[in-house]
Amino acid sequence: MSMSTAFSLKGSEFKTNWPLLILIALMPLRNIQLQYIPNLGGGLNFINVFFLLALGHAMMYGKKLDTKPPINKFLVWYIITSIIALFFGYSFLGSASAGLWKALKDSLIPVFLVFVIQKSALDDVQWRRIFVATLIPLPYCFKVVWSQYKSVASQHYTHDLRISGTFMDLGANEMGAFSVMMALVSLGCLISCWQHKKWRYIFAACFLFGAMSLLFSYSRGGYISFLLGAIIIIMKFKHRKKLIFPLLLAISIGLMNLPKSVEERFNSIDAEEEERDESAQSRFVFWAIAFDKFLERPVFGYGYHTAQDKRINPHEMDTHNYYVKMLVERGLVGFVTFLVLLRIFWNLAKRNIRRENNDQLQYGLILGMLGAIPALTLGNMFGDRFSHYPISTALWVFIALISIIEVRRIKEEKEASNNDAQDGTHYQQGQWRQT
Repeated sequence: MSMSTAFSLKGSEFKTNWPLLILIALMPLRNIQLQYIPNLGGGLNFINVFFLLALGHAMMYGKKLDTKPPINKFLVWYIITSIIALFFGYSFLGSASAGLWKALKDSLIPVFLVFVIQKSALDDVQWRRIFVATLIPLPYCFKVVWSQYKSVASQHYTHDLRISGTFMDLGANEMGAFSVMMALVSLGCLISCWQHKKWRYIFAACFLFGAMSLLFSYSRGGYISFLLGAIIIIMKFKHRKKLIFPLLLAISIGLMNLPKSVEERFNSIDAEEEERDESAQSRFVFWAIAFDKFLERPVFGYGYHTAQDKRINPHEMDTHNYYVKMLVERGLVGFVTFLVLLRIFWNLAKRNIRRENNDQLQYGLILGMLGAIPALTLGNMFGDRFSHYPISTALWVFIALISIIEVRRIKEEKEASNNDAQDGTHYQQGQWRQT
């Protein structure tokens, strides 16, 4: 498939999977899901309905990829280990396990979307439409964040500033984690698509929406994760020397205009032990409790959604560290599976960043993910940045889109290898005839 330099969203010969696009666009808008979209009961909600519609469309109008993406086999293993953790969770929680399968089902829907996207992105136009669907909610997300921030704005930092934006039943840290990923992907696309005027403005706006939402999340883990991801993006960009002056200028202007409350929140990261706030100090207590419990069941853990049970943590609080949570809930099996999954994400992006047939948009997405994956890896040190579907859906969409790029790369390499083999055969036959 040839890539258009105009990045057109029109002209596809295939049917667009509109339920998929709607689902992707609405996933981060948790406030709309809870306040305006009715729940049908019995575990059937907006997410399930649109997923089934998207799956049905993919089954009817989609097609098999010429080559199966290598990541798919491990995704099947990840789903299997999640189901195993569910059974352990039921065994441990007993009567307190109501709704457990519904929670796991919703958290796994973004994973299943990988397969749906692979069957739905049949050409470059469909690929781009799916990608753009992840950007559509960003203006509204920032509008909600800004509206909430104005209602509680203060010169100095207070916990009242911890707004949640559209993530109303999750929190500021989850809103910040989503903003980190979207800001980094937008940054990667911005610098790679700079020559395309229309897309330059689109990605600049998306970056600002994501960065400002992160700023007003007051998430210290989010701040650190974003800085790590941005540094990696700059280092991996093939024309990074051109970014030195604009980058220094942007950093200088940004630092000079940071709100005082943000400065105070950021400076609290390196506070001495006696100066740590209650939230930061409590994390060490929860980690110690969880690790002791992990040692009691080190192989499979206690099961899905058990970390907050009072028999695990008397404080009935989350571990605020996804790696510790994996250890206590899924044991070494789940913990190692998750680490390998992160490694596979990184290798997937790294393998395809140098593909010669990537256009600037594809290159920008992969570049952004090279920053977003380490940011996610670091962010999970400060909480669960992975299992909440409003956050993780965009991540899985990006992984699916890159897996399609990889399929194209594998196909091109096979075709090139076959052509080389044929050329070699013809050469040998010519030599034989000459002999």
